[in-house]
Amino acid sequence: MRLRFFAPLLVITLVLSSCGQRIVDPKAVRKAVSVQMESFPESRLQDLYKSFFQDRFGPGHIINDRQSAKDYILSELASADTLTGPRTEPCGWEGNYVRVNLSVVADGLMTADQLTDALMASAKEVTDEDIERWKAEWSEIAAIIEKEYPDIPDLREEKARIDELLASGQYAWHHSAAYNAAYHPHYRIIASELLNLDSR
Repeated sequence: MRLRFFAPLLVITLVLSSCGQRIVDPKAVRKAVSVQMESFPESRLQDLYKSFFQDRFGPGHIINDRQSAKDYILSELASADTLTGPRTEPCGWEGNYVRVNLSVVADGLMTADQLTDALMASAKEVTDEDIERWKAEWSEIAAIIEKEYPDIPDLREEKARIDELLASGQYAWHHSAAYNAAYHPHYRIIASELLNLDSR
């Protein structure tokens, strides 16, 4: 497998709707949910939320500076017992971002510096207006999930917790305990434009 990093990229412009409500494609949402539930059947609603949120906003909400981002990658690599799962995995229904497994660094397909540079280039500011639009978008996505996968454990309880999170002005969410126990995720979120996705 070859994983190419497109560099140098100092700035990447990720265009989202700047006004009005974004249009959700139900077919694309259903496909994205189906892929995740087939690949990661222990997923809960909060794991689906995380994927769609990451596709919408990328990694910007968790990055402080380049050095700390690189140090965290190296620390996570050193402490990880196992690096399982696909090397790259698309997020959400639009595929704006992908999850890049840290195995790409462990296996020498990218350096820690290359992954850090891609991470930093993928980050963007999240505004209050973005979050307000996201609330409406997530409401549509959640309704599709609830209709298609009503048997996801604790679905309604988690939906209520996510709604409370968004109502309080928060928006980032973590993986569920069930997902962490089953899949041991170790990845970074990178803009899809920065990677050759044919290498999955």
